[in-house]
Amino acid sequence: MTKPLTVSLFLALAAFLAIVAAPGAAAEDPGIRHTFFMAGSIIEASAEGIYLCIGSPDGARVGQQLDVVRITRVPSHGPKQQGARFKREKIGTVRIDAIVDEHFAQATVTSGRAEKGDIVRLADPAEGAGEN
Repeated sequence: MTKPLTVSLFLALAAFLAIVAAPGAAAEDPGIRHTFFMAGSIIEASAEGIYLCIGSPDGARVGQQLDVVRITRVPSHGPKQQGARFKREKIGTVRIDAIVDEHFAQATVTSGRAEKGDIVRLADPAEGAGEN
């Protein structure tokens, strides 16, 4: 891909994201930002509780166990490695205690730890199958 084309695509994407993230969007409509960029994110982790950007339309249910995953950047080594590399590490689990509204849920940490910015995903039943 040529440099001018790359720059043009980047500017088009930035303009699109600015429109999507613009204030004034209806609170009831989560839009693309929620659906693709925030879905499954831990948006708050405090003494008041853990709040997840996941709701009933996403399949969230009270009592559901979710794995907590932290994504970290892996440093690149050498001039031939281009772009960013990331790794996912399971660091704990949470249980959904309440569906706050169709876009958010409150949860409790059941193992490990959870911080704002971590993501959640359905717990892998195969991980617990070997424990007994």
